[in-house]
Amino acid sequence: MKTTGLSLEQAPPIVIPFKFFLTASLFVFAVGLVLVVGADKVFLSRWSPLALAITHLVTLGFLAQVMTGAMIQLLPVLAGSPIPAVVTTSRIIHLMLLGGTLLLALGFFHTDQLLIETGATLSGGAIMLFLAAVMVSLIRSGRRHDNAISFGLGWLAIIPTVAIGIYMVLGLGGLVAVGDMPRLVAVHLSWGLLGWVGTVLFSTVFQLLPIFYITDEISPGSRDFYVALIMLLLMLYSLAYFWNIESLEISLPIILALFLFLSFKLFQSIRSRRRKIVDVTLLFLWSGLASLLLAALAWIHGDNDLLVAVFLLGGVCMTMPIGIIYKVIPFLCWFHLQSLQVKQGRISSRLPSMKHYISDKDAKRHYLLHITAILLMAAAAMMPTLFARLSGLLFSLASLYFLRNLLFALLRYRAQQKALAVEQ
Repeated sequence: MKTTGLSLEQAPPIVIPFKFFLTASLFVFAVGLVLVVGADKVFLSRWSPLALAITHLVTLGFLAQVMTGAMIQLLPVLAGSPIPAVVTTSRIIHLMLLGGTLLLALGFFHTDQLLIETGATLSGGAIMLFLAAVMVSLIRSGRRHDNAISFGLGWLAIIPTVAIGIYMVLGLGGLVAVGDMPRLVAVHLSWGLLGWVGTVLFSTVFQLLPIFYITDEISPGSRDFYVALIMLLLMLYSLAYFWNIESLEISLPIILALFLFLSFKLFQSIRSRRRKIVDVTLLFLWSGLASLLLAALAWIHGDNDLLVAVFLLGGVCMTMPIGIIYKVIPFLCWFHLQSLQVKQGRISSRLPSMKHYISDKDAKRHYLLHITAILLMAAAAMMPTLFARLSGLLFSLASLYFLRNLLFALLRYRAQQKALAVEQ
C-alpha cells in the first residue's frame, strides 16, 4: 500500500463508516423488496411511482449513505482536518438521511405529497449539513489536496440536484408552476447521476487506486480539467431546458463520451498496477465500467429508458462503490487495530491480515449474487412479467449477504479489539 501524504492519525472512529455502510446495504434490500412486492408495476414506465421510489432508494438510500460515510472517513485522512464534532455531526446526518429517504420512498409508493415533501426536506437538510461540515473542515485544514477541485466540484453538483428536486416537489404540490416536467427530471437526474455521483465516484477511484493497488496516477490537473468540463456541459444542458435552446442538448452525449473516456483511463490505470493479482474488488470495478458502456449503448439505441437506468443505477452506481467498500473496510479494521497497538506500546504483537475481516470467498459470493441480480433486472426491463420478481429476490439476497459480510467484519474487528485489551 502507498500511504504517503495521508494523515491516517486523523481518521474518525471506525463505527462511523460502518454505520453508513450497514444502512446502505439495508436500502439495497428495500430495493429488492419493492421489486418483489410491485413487480408488475415497477417496469410500467420510468415515471411510475414505484420506479421513482426505487430511484431514490438507490440514490439517497444507498449512494448518499455510502458517499457521505466515505467522505467523513476520507476527508480527515486526505486533508488532515476532521469533520467538526464528527460523532454528533455524523449521527445527525445519518439519521436525517435515513428518515428522509424512507419518507420520500414511502411518499412515492403511496402517492402521498406530505410524505414526499417531508422526506425531501430532511434529505436536503442532511446533505446541506454535510456540505457545511466539509467546508469547515477544509477551512480549518488550510491545505489543499490534489483531489480538492474534482471532489469539491462533484459535491457542489448536489446543490442544483437538491434544488431542482425540491422545485419539482413543490410543483407536484401545486405550489409552483413546472412547465415540462419530463425534461426537468432529465436535468435533475443529469446533475445527480453525472455531476454528483459520476464525478465523485471516479475521483474517489482515481484517488484510491494508487493507494491500494500501486498503480500509475493520473495527474491532478487532468482530473480537474475533465470534472470542470463536465460541470460546464451540465450547465449548458440545464440552459437548454430553462432557455429552451435545443442545440445545447448536445452537451449530454458529450458528457457521456467524457465518462467513457475516463473509464478507459481508469482501465489503463488498473492494468498498470504493480501486483497483477486480480482480487474481487477489481471485478466489481470492471463490472461497473462495463455497465457504463452498456448504459451508453442502450441510451444510443434509445428505445428503453428503464434498461439505461438499470445499468446506470445498478451496474455503475451500486457496483463500483461496493468494490471500494470491500477494499476500504478491511483496511480500516487493520489500521484502527494497529493504532491501538501503538498506543499500548505492543508493536511486536501480530494482527490478522486484512483478508481476515472480509475473505475473498465471501466477497466473491456477494459479487456473483449482485451481478446475477443486475442481469435479471436488465432482463426485467425488457420482459418484466418473467424476470422482475426474480430480480428482486436476488437483489434482496445479495443485499443480505453484503450486510452479513459487513457485520462479520465489524464482529471480527471487535473480537480483535477485545483480545488486545485482555493482553494489555
